[in-house]
Amino acid sequence: MRDSIDLLGIGLGPFNLSLAALLDKLPQFTSLFFERKAAFDWHPELMFPDSTMQTSYFKDLVTPIDPTSPYSFLNYLVQHDQFYPFLNTQRTVISRREFELYCTWVSQQLSEKLRFNTTARAVSFTGAHFSIQTDSETYQARNICVATGMRPWVPEFAQPLLGPKVFHAKSPELREANLSGKSVLIVGGGQTGLEVFRNALKAKWGHVHSLCLITRRKGLEPLDESAFTNDFFTPRYVESFWNLSPETKSKTVQSQKLASDGNTPKYLHDLYVDLYQTKYVERDTRDIRILACRQMSNLQKVGDQYRATVVNTQLQRQEELSAEIVILCTGFENYIPPALEPLFQRIPLDERGRFQFSKSYAIHWDGPAENRIYAQNMSRHAHGIVDPQTSLMAWRSAVIVNDLVDKPIYRTTATHKNFVEYD
Repeated sequence: MRDSIDLLGIGLGPFNLSLAALLDKLPQFTSLFFERKAAFDWHPELMFPDSTMQTSYFKDLVTPIDPTSPYSFLNYLVQHDQFYPFLNTQRTVISRREFELYCTWVSQQLSEKLRFNTTARAVSFTGAHFSIQTDSETYQARNICVATGMRPWVPEFAQPLLGPKVFHAKSPELREANLSGKSVLIVGGGQTGLEVFRNALKAKWGHVHSLCLITRRKGLEPLDESAFTNDFFTPRYVESFWNLSPETKSKTVQSQKLASDGNTPKYLHDLYVDLYQTKYVERDTRDIRILACRQMSNLQKVGDQYRATVVNTQLQRQEELSAEIVILCTGFENYIPPALEPLFQRIPLDERGRFQFSKSYAIHWDGPAENRIYAQNMSRHAHGIVDPQTSLMAWRSAVIVNDLVDKPIYRTTATHKNFVEYD
């Protein structure tokens, strides 16, 4: 049994990595972060050459809260002698691969605090500390922060068919796919669906025989990147959102869908150009389609193919589509990690089975107030649409740091109101 530490983090994606970086400013505060993978990576299955971030590179792990931090993206550029070449690209956003390289570099700088190849198997409470059991050791911590990410969501009717020919985009099957000569159906019209569709069109996994994307949306809807919409992704707006009733919060999040779940406008334009080039310049006669207003209601294996039953919600009719390969770009869902099972009886959930949060991102539980369980990327229903995004991850980490030490190490409150006021 090791000595107790102040905070133990479970999961090491960008969110807990941001927390680790900001905690590094407090050498007297002990922290450790566990990650089951061998090294830092970020959605490797979806790391396409044309994948870009949807937020500014200034919204990195630390800069919005501590621009002097050695773990900023700008310092990463300087340390790798890339600052001037990067500046000359004149970009406002970077590729997801570049963001991953930056995060990998930060993880290497913080290696003493990070434990890769380490899985938290069970978390219990001893009366004074949390006890975290791994495959080889038991650790004690006064507080924990869970950031295990979301898991792929697959419709119930498709789950029995999962395998090398029916799979979610975030799975090893996509990286190893061979679509050459195959009829391919892509389900989902969000950014992931479009990226899979475009890369299949460009023969990343072989020259497809036919390609079809279906989406329940009314079209390929663009991300709303306008200035006033981006005000939703500010600390001041989160402060305003926090005070709303649960019913109003739910309605507000739904109304803001395209602020976070739309497709990058430039990507839409580039895809349109690709389709034009394919059809009218290259005179490609293959069956390549994008079908809007289609909700898949069933999927069955019929011989060597898969038959999808879809509802055309615009014409109110049922249709059938067949394909040899089905790629599900159906999004993700929150889940409570199994490691917390020993604490389940002590954690009250809301009517939809979700954590209930305090303003500081600590969840409600019946243990001592000085022993906190924080959760990142699980509070969209409480803190708003910004929660799953990287836009405010540094700010959220700073809120957690301040709460942990019970003093304002970082400035997290807005001095000025936004131009649009909601309260």
